[in-house]
Amino acid sequence: MVEKQNLFKKLSVSISEFFYKLGKTKFMLSVKRTFDFIPNLLSQRIVYSKRKALWGIVFIIPLMIGFVYFFLIPFITTMIYSFSNVEMLGYNSETNEFIGVVTEWVGFDNYLYVWNEHATFKQYLLDSFVNTALNVPLILIFSLIVAVVLNSKFKGRAFVRAVFFMPVIFNSQAVDVAMASGDLAAEAINEAGTDIFSTMFNFQDFLLNANLPVGVVNFLGNASSGIFDIISYSGVQILIFLSGIQSVPRHLYEAAKIEGATQYEIFWKITFPMVSPLMLTAGVYTVVDSFLRSEVLTAINKIKGAGVIKLVDGLGNLTNYGVHAAMSWLFCISSLIIIGLVVFLLSRMVFYYDE
Repeated sequence: MVEKQNLFKKLSVSISEFFYKLGKTKFMLSVKRTFDFIPNLLSQRIVYSKRKALWGIVFIIPLMIGFVYFFLIPFITTMIYSFSNVEMLGYNSETNEFIGVVTEWVGFDNYLYVWNEHATFKQYLLDSFVNTALNVPLILIFSLIVAVVLNSKFKGRAFVRAVFFMPVIFNSQAVDVAMASGDLAAEAINEAGTDIFSTMFNFQDFLLNANLPVGVVNFLGNASSGIFDIISYSGVQILIFLSGIQSVPRHLYEAAKIEGATQYEIFWKITFPMVSPLMLTAGVYTVVDSFLRSEVLTAINKIKGAGVIKLVDGLGNLTNYGVHAAMSWLFCISSLIIIGLVVFLLSRMVFYYDE
């Protein structure tokens, strides 16, 4: 063992000496002077405060390029397309070069078609609103409860944490594509299991027989039928709340226990207020995730190719490109509206701890 340690030390010393000698060669010194020329020139002619501002601009340039090219240009282009009848001129048969795009202003015709004449988009959008309104409180409550349980000490805690986070991995796009061949079998198994469970026990009938209001029964029934989706969609939120609980100062819990507080009181007086700021993050993530999983995107993707749509009311023809852009904007506006509502409601229960 001692011989191996000595051999390792000799090897590391020889490697460090090699690179030290390599750095002292004329070629490496010239390379170093070349790379140091501009920084040295800037340090001689520009004061330190201006150099800091200059390097800040240098580091933000890639971000600005990405923002303009990947967001701002598509943002403006999609807005123009949503109010236009867009036609692709195709490619030149001789040079194989793209000719261009022709846009004709049609006002709100694309939006009127999507909202009044499209068969499924409006219904999908309303369903997404309702499902999101139901999923956000259920997922947040479930995630917070599970995070509190996972934060306690018990055997196999790491394995249980991995189990709750595993649905996040299996719900990824790559896994969905890889397992696409088994979708039919999985759906058949799920339907069979659901039929067996519903035959054995009908939760909604049980609640109605208990003389609960119909609205409460429908809410609890929908929540119980979607319990698997709630669990599978709560992985990231559980991690968010778990990190927040672990960052709570321990002296708060110790002081509460000394004062004789119960676990119920500790949860509502310490744990819940301290992790409440993270509810905004988890709530926004839940809204975005719920909308991205909705059938609205399916309706949008079905109409993104080339084609012409004839309006029922005789206003003329529209192209799929303009209708697709209008659908995208309605989807974006709807997402922003419900995110704003969630942030407005959750911000009223947020407590910020000032150390």
